[in-house]
Amino acid sequence: MSRDPLEIVEAGFSEFGNHRESIMQILTLVNDELSFVPAEAIEAIAEGMKISSAEVYSVVSFYSFFSSRPRGRNIVRLCSTISCAMAGQGEILGALTEEFGIGPFETTQDHRITIETTPCIGLCDQAPAMLVNGEPCTQLTPEKACEIVRNLN
Repeated sequence: MSRDPLEIVEAGFSEFGNHRESIMQILTLVNDELSFVPAEAIEAIAEGMKISSAEVYSVVSFYSFFSSRPRGRNIVRLCSTISCAMAGQGEILGALTEEFGIGPFETTQDHRITIETTPCIGLCDQAPAMLVNGEPCTQLTPEKACEIVRNLN
């Protein structure tokens, strides 16, 4: 069972302080624990830092590794840069979408998998690439990508 978002925010304030400079660390704590940053955490961070909730939300929405919506246990992030696109990213995304019945930024009904696209993950020399729960998978084919995701718990 996951912790209460407000407890996570309070733990973040204790560890990093409640000043603006700590917003990324606190958002990361919440996002890592819950797989997303719920509205109540955004409000608590804003209140504790004495900034607007819109300002906190703008950080969450700007960085692709944060989410304001619940996600699956396994996060698959497919790189969407030009080098990955030229190397077959579109075919891989199509294969994943067809195999798992979800599109980008959607989660399977069993909450096992969320597929996302994201700007550069720093693996252009090994394109196409994706991160699966933060672990790089490179030189992908549609078949290889589907096999990797199929084997996730």
